[in-house]
Amino acid sequence: MPNAAKQKYYEDNKNERKSYQKKYYEENKETIKRRKELREETDPEWLERTRKYNREYYRKNKKHLHRARLKRAAKLWAEMQKEEKS
Repeated sequence: MPNAAKQKYYEDNKNERKSYQKKYYEENKETIKRRKELREETDPEWLERTRKYNREYYRKNKKHLHRARLKRAAKLWAEMQKEEKS
């Protein structure tokens, strides 16, 4: 069972967390890209293993991921409709 307090904390701080993550990525974008390039050079099979893992993960969790996307889209749509009425 999910921890309600933890979920509330993450929901309450969602925007701050996203802005921090975006800022971090922007500041470290080149370093992240370079590390990925180095990894591909030193381990040529890494990219294929990563792709294989991602394919398997998506196939296994396809229904769950699809439901989550639909839920987010419905929430966004409801917010847009609410704004139009205002």
